[in-house]
Amino acid sequence: MNLRRLLAPLAIGGLVVCAAAAGLTVAGAYGVAPFEPPFGEVQSAGVSGGLDAAAASASTDDDVVVVEPFSSELESTEERSEYMGREQVIAECMSGQGVEYLPAAPWLNQNKQPRGLSFEQSVIWLNAYYGEQRDGWSVPASEWERRGCLGVGDHAVAVARAAGTPLSAPLPEPDPEALTWEEAAAVYQAEVDACMTEHGFGVDDDGTAAWELAMWGDTGAGAAYRWEDAGCAGYATHVTGNDNMH
Repeated sequence: MNLRRLLAPLAIGGLVVCAAAAGLTVAGAYGVAPFEPPFGEVQSAGVSGGLDAAAASASTDDDVVVVEPFSSELESTEERSEYMGREQVIAECMSGQGVEYLPAAPWLNQNKQPRGLSFEQSVIWLNAYYGEQRDGWSVPASEWERRGCLGVGDHAVAVARAAGTPLSAPLPEPDPEALTWEEAAAVYQAEVDACMTEHGFGVDDDGTAAWELAMWGDTGAGAAYRWEDAGCAGYATHVTGNDNMH
């Protein structure tokens, strides 16, 4: 089974990174930010947005606050307000690193990473956000200092909870002009189909080496990724605004 083919049409839903080819294209559809820890550590909240990372619960051991990740679908107003409070902490941290961060509500499918970044700026942004965690996701949640501004935000949540005063911030208003997830998926798929037609392929002409090249291109992964070399999937992701190279 060609897993990449099955997942490719879902390249929408807030993908805002210099991606690692098709796998990252998929991730945005499920509300899972590429470069996030695997599903064992962070649970997707579904196609409507999903968590960008685990929030943090707090326990105390000899008055030391311990950051522990947990999954949440952010259904209540209180949970969402706390999440936006964490977003404010992360934004301040990122500003201190010299990069812009957009406090974003995942349930509204908002993007935290600004548009218009160059490739080099995008790498700087990701390094500030994830810290050492980008290298294989082996950094435990307890070592929040090594997890970039995301770790700073998680730690702030834990400290505030331990003090009995959870973080909070106003909830953003939904954009009435924003496309629904289904509408965005249809736009993306139309771009893929048009691109593949230009390359001489029909909807069902998959499975050959030529089709694979037209669909996926031959770009590298991670820091080597370039949407221009990522075939029709990369092209469609770019023109629909689901990467950050705008």
